[in-house]
Amino acid sequence: MVITFARRLITVSAAGLGVYILLFRPWQQRWGATDEEIKRTLPGDELVPHPDVNLTRAITIRARPAEIWSWLVQIGQGRGGYYSYDWLENLMGLKMKNAEGINPEWQHISVGEIIPAEPGGKGFKVLLVEPERALVIGSVEANDEGVFEGFKQMLPAFTWAFVLEEIDSEHMRFISRFRGQAPQNQSLAARLAGYFFEPVDFLMTRKMLLGIKRRAEQASSLVAVQGRQAKSLKNGKAAVPTQA
Repeated sequence: MVITFARRLITVSAAGLGVYILLFRPWQQRWGATDEEIKRTLPGDELVPHPDVNLTRAITIRARPAEIWSWLVQIGQGRGGYYSYDWLENLMGLKMKNAEGINPEWQHISVGEIIPAEPGGKGFKVLLVEPERALVIGSVEANDEGVFEGFKQMLPAFTWAFVLEEIDSEHMRFISRFRGQAPQNQSLAARLAGYFFEPVDFLMTRKMLLGIKRRAEQASSLVAVQGRQAKSLKNGKAAVPTQA
């Protein structure tokens, strides 16, 4: 009985893993991204030139670069959060709280700083900053202090890039690219564990992109309404309130 159950469990697990690898995995690795965006070289790619992991996800946001950048640049535990599932992060003891407003104290960031990911202060090292265009975090040096140890064990060198590219005067593409180089002697067990971690990473990253989109678009809409009201007052006309 026990042997039969074990065999069935192994069979079901293997089938589930096969479906994930063949169907779900290719979709989630490029969620929202176009073929051109996947092939294009982005800031930070040169830091991990031969990645074992290469994930590109993207989303369109109706906002200007500065309106998106203000939310992005304040990410971090004890700062603006990561705009993802904070309840899940807090189950792991990360004490995360996602901001719903812009904090001026969190608007300055520079290369070499550590963006915290847990209460102890460890997280991701800032590798590249191009204001209102690109932010690249991660670790590419073996002795990087303050970097999240869990990531360093799985991927000794990794980068997480966030890139803003203009579509037109009102819309931006917000691209997330994660590249990682696995240990040379990585075991089969570690590779299999990576497959189970990938769906969680995808869900958290997708939620982050959607979270920044929502916040940036709400702020952009508010600015537009205030601009129209100011223009109406300047022209000597009372602003007509809109109905919900």
